Amino acid sequence: MTEQDQRNIETVRRMYVGDEAERASIARDIVWHVPGHNPVSGEYHGFVEYTQLMPSRMAPLTHWDFMLGKIMVNGDYVMTTFHLVGERNGKTIDLDGGHLMRLTSDGKIAEGWGFTDNQDALDDFFR
Repeated sequence: MTEQDQRNIETVRRMYVGDEAERASIARDIVWHVPGHNPVSGEYHGFVEYTQLMPSRMAPLTHWDFMLGKIMVNGDYVMTTFHLVGERNGKTIDLDGGHLMRLTSDGKIAEGWGFTDNQDALDDFFR
């Protein structure tokens, strides 16, 4: 594994820590793609939309916990698997998913795509 591969894996791993570690890992011009047909679905362009608009559409979250599974790297792309458990407005979610992320040459997350094994359940959770 190259140094770049190791760096990219560590950058992505920090994404799941949240807060400042996550914010430090993303590019200012990030594009994040959220799947589905719910109020959170769509594309988020830039740091402010990713860190403020997307979370505001997800609120109120009582609980939102990612358990990171596998992390796979292919150059500037990193794929993760995870298990997600959440609670919002009396609804619960418990599903598997993944993120595909493209990193910049300086090791920031420039773009990300979300995937889930039960999109209907995630759509219902955010309605």
